[in-house]
Amino acid sequence: MSVTTVSHALNDKGRVDPATRALVVQVVRQLGYRANRHARGLRSGRSGALALLLPVQADVRADEALSLDFYMRLASAAATAAFSQEQALMLLPPRIVQTGLRGLGVDGGIVVDPSPLDPRVSLLTELGLPVVTIERDLGRPDDRWYVASETDANTRQVLDHLAAQGARRIALLVPKTDWGWASETLNAYDSWVREHDAPRLIVSAAMQPGEESAFLATQRLLDGRRPPDAVFVAAARFVRGVLRAAKANGRRVPEELLIAAGVDSIQAREGDPPVTALDLHPERQAEAAVEMLLARLDDGQVEAPRHIPATLRLRASTGAV
Repeated sequence: MSVTTVSHALNDKGRVDPATRALVVQVVRQLGYRANRHARGLRSGRSGALALLLPVQADVRADEALSLDFYMRLASAAATAAFSQEQALMLLPPRIVQTGLRGLGVDGGIVVDPSPLDPRVSLLTELGLPVVTIERDLGRPDDRWYVASETDANTRQVLDHLAAQGARRIALLVPKTDWGWASETLNAYDSWVREHDAPRLIVSAAMQPGEESAFLATQRLLDGRRPPDAVFVAAARFVRGVLRAAKANGRRVPEELLIAAGVDSIQAREGDPPVTALDLHPERQAEAAVEMLLARLDDGQVEAPRHIPATLRLRASTGAV
């Protein structure tokens, strides 16, 4: 049996008799043979490494993103999915946009929470590397290579739940950012309040420091002449600040103020009281993004875009349990 025949049998190429292919696979398994990934990489021009870019600011020590369990769950699942395909996963620093890859060998990247025309996406695409984003880059409306939450449906589900629990004046606390999901949440809220002839109560808070910014923004809401009877907290990092503001204002949760979050987190699960929140399933998002990126690299068929349904976790903050 020639070397070419063995190679074609192992790589599912050429015309090889099925019985011969089965014999080759059996012998390979008995010998414990594994392909030399370095040699394969030299032939294919691939490094065998994928890049993951989280929405971390340049001052990483002051940024809360790396401590949020949503991103840690996502990064862990992305690593597991990559490792299962014998791929390395490289977490790139935020300054990479200014410094460039500087010889870092990656085959493509996953960009999380992109801004419109995100420079991280631009960096990779200008180098000819495929990119998948987790949530949409709204500046690239024709790009289908993304994995996203069903933001409109998710927002409406939370608002419908709060209304069913008796809320009539639902405020939205949104982050001061141009990330796609934040813009989509705001649009969905606006549509919902128009359809329900409800008051539009929107307040924004800076992402850094998230808890304190949310505390001050919620204080302003609760100190108003006609304060809300419910707050929809769009970002996970705002949950503790909203709970603090309710307590400081003497508003009992859920008896006098309902609180729900757009992203489930430790802050929501361990809040006082625990906060109803949307579980966006970051593990599923990460797995889908790795699958999509590898399919792009292999010119394979894959569903794109992908939308991952969320699960509303009902807790005491909305009087649901």
